[in-house]
Amino acid sequence: MELRKKFVLLALIYALSLTVNVALSAYCIMVYIEPAFQNYQAAAVDEERLGQVKRILEEQRDMLSEGRSPEDLDRTYADTQRRLDLVRVLIPDFDATFNQTLQQKDTAVQAWLKQRHQGPGPAKLPDEVAVSFDHLFRMLLKAVNDLDQERQAKVNEAAEMQERVVSILIGNTAAGAFVCLVGVYFVRRWVLKPVGGLREATKQLAQGHFDYRIQPRSRDELGQLASEVNQMASTIVHMQRQMLEQERLAAAGEMVTRLAHNIRNPLAGIRGLAETSIGLHPVDEDLVGAQQRIINTVDRFEKWLRDLQQSVSPLQLHPDDVVIGDLLNGVVTALTPMLERRGVKIEVLIDPVVRHVHIDSLHFEQAVVALVTNAVQASQAGQTVHIRVAPALEAPDRWRLTVEDEGVGIPSELRSKIFLPYFTTKPEGNGIGLSIASKVVRLHGGELTVESEVGRGSRFHAIMPGLVAEA
Repeated sequence: MELRKKFVLLALIYALSLTVNVALSAYCIMVYIEPAFQNYQAAAVDEERLGQVKRILEEQRDMLSEGRSPEDLDRTYADTQRRLDLVRVLIPDFDATFNQTLQQKDTAVQAWLKQRHQGPGPAKLPDEVAVSFDHLFRMLLKAVNDLDQERQAKVNEAAEMQERVVSILIGNTAAGAFVCLVGVYFVRRWVLKPVGGLREATKQLAQGHFDYRIQPRSRDELGQLASEVNQMASTIVHMQRQMLEQERLAAAGEMVTRLAHNIRNPLAGIRGLAETSIGLHPVDEDLVGAQQRIINTVDRFEKWLRDLQQSVSPLQLHPDDVVIGDLLNGVVTALTPMLERRGVKIEVLIDPVVRHVHIDSLHFEQAVVALVTNAVQASQAGQTVHIRVAPALEAPDRWRLTVEDEGVGIPSELRSKIFLPYFTTKPEGNGIGLSIASKVVRLHGGELTVESEVGRGSRFHAIMPGLVAEA
């Protein structure tokens, strides 16, 4: 994942956490706290209205007990009754007994007032009316007490709801803090540690430790940058090695050129003298044999000088499309006398997919001859050298040449040296063949590697570009 996408993801997580926190707080207020206080407020309003009913009834009782005239009582009682009805409408949950008692009080009052209008009647408030008022006051007192208890219960419920909401908000805050810690962890993992690794890498590279490598922690931009830094360090190491090799080859080339020039003239004189001796004494078999050995030795030494010069001189490639099977058959034909002399068999297996390859046939043939010769020299009589050609699994446009023997193998401590010029472990070797083979493969853009196990043989793999796709 790209670094930009990671930070966008963190921002979305923080925004989501904040949104959830705000939404949950609002939800708790609306669902828990607000209804509880609304119920408390409704109970307080009902209690106030019951108080108004009580005050109106007390006003009615006092008014009826004052001995006013019937006309004044009718007017004022009717007014208080209208006020009482208005308040009662706002209290829908009146008890049925209260309403019945109120109705009985009104009937008794109306009957008493009627008697007062018809003639001199009792001025004192009848007992049944006074009892009705007492019943009403007791019921109102009970209702007020019930509302007070209900209101207290609502207060307790609101307190519990508040504690619950506070607990939820604390938990939500803790979750938000945890999300923040997770974000800090990922920022440290995604940014701080990779940047620290890059700083350490630049410090090591500045001190000349070009073998230092960063362990990429991700595939984002910083991980790609770490891989590019590693690639840069590898390129620097490769360039240093190339420069050292070029300097070494240049020095060796100059020395070899002088050596060859100084040796070839005496060798030419020795060879010419041997040929002259054979021409002067053709019938002397011992002399002819000795002179012929001198000539053969001079020729081998001359060949060694040419190989030595070639190993330290730059190669110029002229690649072309080549049928790899024909090239390998030519190599096997050229090495047949050596194979027969050592009693070693050779087996060639070519994948039909790899038919044409784009290489310099002259120099690559020389490299194959060096690899096969090395394999034959490492083999015993009766063993087989295997040459295999197949597509490379590493890339679709590459192919692989494998030369495998069944010989004694190469010790692990010597595998890093076998491609160096003049290094050899064979009495008949000169240490130039594998060096030239490695050089030819590298100039083609390929890579030559070796796998070996002591006592079980060696496998040389040349991973080569230039696979020509068949039409």
